[in-house]
Amino acid sequence: MDDAVTVMLVGLAPAMVDEFADDERFDVRSAETLDQIAGADRVDAVVVAMERLGPLELLGAVHAKVPDAAVVVVTEADHEADGAVAMHAGAEDHLVMGSIPPGLLPRSVRYAVSMRRLRRELAATDEFTGLPNLRGFVPIAEHHLHMADRSKAPVVFLFVRLEGETAPEQARQAADVLLEAVRDADLPARITDDTFAVLLTGEAVGAETLVLSRLVEAIAVHNAKQDLPQPLSLSVGSAIYDPEQPTTLSQILETAGRRLHAHAEG
Repeated sequence: MDDAVTVMLVGLAPAMVDEFADDERFDVRSAETLDQIAGADRVDAVVVAMERLGPLELLGAVHAKVPDAAVVVVTEADHEADGAVAMHAGAEDHLVMGSIPPGLLPRSVRYAVSMRRLRRELAATDEFTGLPNLRGFVPIAEHHLHMADRSKAPVVFLFVRLEGETAPEQARQAADVLLEAVRDADLPARITDDTFAVLLTGEAVGAETLVLSRLVEAIAVHNAKQDLPQPLSLSVGSAIYDPEQPTTLSQILETAGRRLHAHAEG
């Protein structure tokens, strides 16, 4: 069942749960309330009956517990408008109790998971940190490389790797620290689950030292303020684009990634 969709069914009637019986495409789990999905491991989709929570509160609660999961909401007919609000708030699909033909719920779940994955692939912004993701970072960085070729001025990239746990909350904390350290004109981005890149714009001389110094200070301040079982730990590296010896952005990213992992292992 390695390729099965892991779906959490919350507050659904037994008949709806039975829709997934004997279907090997799903790894099905059930819960009476959202509280029971806290601490769950990988969940691809959550199907939740909207009864006690409003649509915005419900979506917030689901995404706080399983931020990567697609969401299908099920409402009673007289609360159909709540389903529309939930869709606008980020749910992938909405079904109305009593109007769900046989087989529709499993199809809806698979559709929701596909839509969630497609949204993440197409988005230019990382949904957990608000920073540009790799898709958003690449065209801006490549534009600066082209400008560097014309001006014959080097471009400096910093790379920051989040050590240990890479859950959304840790990524958000790392992004906050990074934003404290960079200058207003610099471009930070989250390019993989555990790695951030910063394009240092403007005058490159001295910029790397300044930002690295501010980053070390920001990490220390953050860890001093937080009562965490494990302090935030970041590995930092840099790469310089030299117009006299041009290389591609892909090569810069690959080199930086190797250096960061070698540093972390050492």
